[in-house]
Amino acid sequence: MTAPYLSLKPLVPWKQLSRPLDWEAVFGRRAPLELEIGCGNGEVLVRRALAEPGVNLVGLDHGWPSARRALRRINLAGAANAKVLQAEADLTLERLFGERSLSRAWCFFPRPWPKPRHEPRRLLSRRFLRLLNSRLARGASCTMVTDRRSYLEWSLAQAQGSGLEASWQERPPGLDSKYERKWQGEGQEVFYELTLVKREHVSWPVPEEPVLHYPLITKLDPARLEVFEHWGETPVMCKDVLFDAASGRGMLRMVVLEEGLEQAFYLELLPAEGGHVLRPAPGCGVLPSLGVQMALELVAERLSA
Repeated sequence: MTAPYLSLKPLVPWKQLSRPLDWEAVFGRRAPLELEIGCGNGEVLVRRALAEPGVNLVGLDHGWPSARRALRRINLAGAANAKVLQAEADLTLERLFGERSLSRAWCFFPRPWPKPRHEPRRLLSRRFLRLLNSRLARGASCTMVTDRRSYLEWSLAQAQGSGLEASWQERPPGLDSKYERKWQGEGQEVFYELTLVKREHVSWPVPEEPVLHYPLITKLDPARLEVFEHWGETPVMCKDVLFDAASGRGMLRMVVLEEGLEQAFYLELLPAEGGHVLRPAPGCGVLPSLGVQMALELVAERLSA
């Protein structure tokens, strides 16, 4: 049986909050704000939270299994100054943190994606570092530790033009994290620490989220309810459809790809006065964006008789 997370109180319900988040309200106090990108099981996050009670710490991880384990550690330790965010790193920095809001950031053993064709998936890209720069306060820093010299060298190259001054050093084991113990167990005794210090500000405003317009389809053609792919500047894909002719209700499973943001969600087709209305299904937690509006309009156009 999976160990329980004990309480969801440390989990930040960011989809229900106005963005960027009011972190003072989230923590219930004003304090320096730090972010651990890829907090995994939360062991490093919790140790720092207990050692620095005057700091507000946010642990970020995309996967629920990692977020769940981090929640459990926070709850067991009673680390009231630690919170967990379950989201993508790009989305988190761009939408949930305002400019100059972070006093420090950490990233331990990011996935290296060593094959050349996987380079676009690496975390510390030039785009990401410029975004990170905008969220760091003046003189603040980000520390990254990796087991791969090749990833260090790639990250150093990406830091050029980011407004972040890069320096690095070899370091012995000392984090006592899951992946450090793993590599140490395989015989590795030297790791690489990259420090990025903000020297000049790169502006990156929090994107304005549009008010979505829900199309009214005055004459619906159910025969056109089918999967499709639209490969334009913003790719939009309909992966699956369901339609109940008796009630006139339908569901479409959508994927929209925007720069730094990938969203999967359902669109709901409902009978309405004058036809059918198309809207994001409640509970999907979709972020309002121009890509989502495009998906609504593309589907409405296809379904109109």
